[in-house]
Amino acid sequence: MAQWSALAAGIGMMLMAAAAVFMAVSFRKVLQRTEVVLARLEADSAHLSKEASQVLEQANAALTSVQHQLAASEAFASSMSEAASAVAETAENIRAIGKRASVSAIEHIERARLDNERHIGEIFRWIDAGMTVWHAWNRHASKSDEGQAK
Repeated sequence: MAQWSALAAGIGMMLMAAAAVFMAVSFRKVLQRTEVVLARLEADSAHLSKEASQVLEQANAALTSVQHQLAASEAFASSMSEAASAVAETAENIRAIGKRASVSAIEHIERARLDNERHIGEIFRWIDAGMTVWHAWNRHASKSDEGQAK
């Protein structure tokens, strides 16, 4: 019986050794598949990294372009604001000049009216003086004609 026990123990050890070898071979295959998958992942990661780098470069170029355009539009907006201010100031100056011109025109018209009234008054005085002289002349001439006719 000791022989059977030794034989059973030997078979058990062999089975355990075979199981250990089988597990080691299986584990090696799993490791090889894992290495293949990891190599693929590494290649894919490198490819994705390269693509991401290109996308980031394009995005950076686009952002730089947008920044330049914003700077240009900011300068344009500033110019437009300055132009609007200049137009508003010019409009205010024109309004002030128009107001002064209106006041000046009204004053000129008032002076011209007063001068015209003075001149017309003077003309009427001369007409009145002329009519008075003419009437006086006509009376005097009528009296002389009557005196000579008698």
